[in-house]
Parts: sequence; C-alpha cells; structure tokens
Amino acid sequence: MGDGVFLRDKQVLSQLSMSGNGSLSIPRLAFALAGVALISVAFLRGNYLLGLGCGMAYVFVTTAAIWLFAQSLARKQRASRICAITIAILSVPIGLVMAFPAAINSDIQYFIDSQATDRTVRSELKQVFASDPVFSNLSLSTRHLKALNVTISGTLPTRNDLERLRNHILTECPTLKSCALHWNLTLHDSGQRIDSPDREQFPSTEEEG
Repeated sequence: MGDGVFLRDKQVLSQLSMSGNGSLSIPRLAFALAGVALISVAFLRGNYLLGLGCGMAYVFVTTAAIWLFAQSLARKQRASRICAITIAILSVPIGLVMAFPAAINSDIQYFIDSQATDRTVRSELKQVFASDPVFSNLSLSTRHLKALNVTISGTLPTRNDLERLRNHILTECPTLKSCALHWNLTLHDSGQRIDSPDREQFPSTEEEG
C-alpha cells in the first residue's frame, strides 16, 4: 500500500515539475524531488513511531502541504505568494509535531514505546524461527492492547518441538517477557490443535517464573 502511495505522489509531483510547454525545468524538477523526499521521510517516520496507519496519515498531511505550496507559487498574484510563505512557515511547527509527537503530548510516548517493543519482538522471534528448519512454518502477529499481545501461529512436528521452541524463546527473546504470548499451533504427530495463552499451556513454568 505504501509503494502505491509513493508512486501516485511521484506522478503528481512530476506533473508539478513540468512547465507550460511540457518541458522539464530544473527548479521544478528540484522541487518535485524534494517533495518526494519529504513524503518518503514523513511515511518512514510515522510508520516508525506509530505504525502503518500513522505513516499513511503523515503522507497525506505532507502531500497536502506540498500541493498547496506548489499551487500558491504557480499563481502570480501577491496574495498567492503570501499564502505560499504562510504555508511554508506553518509547515515547520507541523513537521516538528509530526516528528516528535511525544514532546507535545506525553501520553503518546506509551504508544511509541509499544510500537518499538513490537519491532524488537518481531526481530527476536524471526531470528528464532530462522535458527531451525522445524520452525520455518511459523508466523507471528501482534495486537496492541493494554499489553502487547503476540500470537505465534503455524505447525510443528511434535510437542517436544513446541517445548524446544519455547525454551529458545525464553532464552533469546527477552523483550517478549513484557508481552502476552498466545499459541495458535497444530502438532503434526498427534493432530492436536493448540489455541491458548502461554500461561495456560505451560502453567507450571509460569508459576516458577
């Protein structure tokens, strides 16, 4: 979805870079390239802070500001130039708020930290999955609730493989200790379906921890 947005924005900005006779002017080309760069940075920053939805929102706001600025510059009236300057000035504090939202509202820091935990957990678990071919059919999903809920889905050959996987996770995924782990697995040898929280599947280990 993000790639489609970037392609669309590149097309819009490339149209802005064309002069009236259809030739490409250097200043307009530079403006178009700068616009694409700003939109890309906005998406990456929003996605990094609060996920894909925030990244898309940042793209929308940035694209709108660039488009309004370009439309104002395209007109020769003095009022349009003043409007362009006003948009440029207002874009600075808006950009700072988008880049550092927790500086304006400290409550947002909780969601930023949750997103950071999500990234770290995914990285740790993917390394575990890649460490053994038996774990190659596993995938993970996350939900941001009161605590980060992590679900591991897929298939494993035996119950022993599940226990071995869990031991790997306990050893190599320290960030997961602050999350709620859920299993959604099928064991090949017995056909058993496991769909329960980790604390229910391994109650004795939970009590020891």
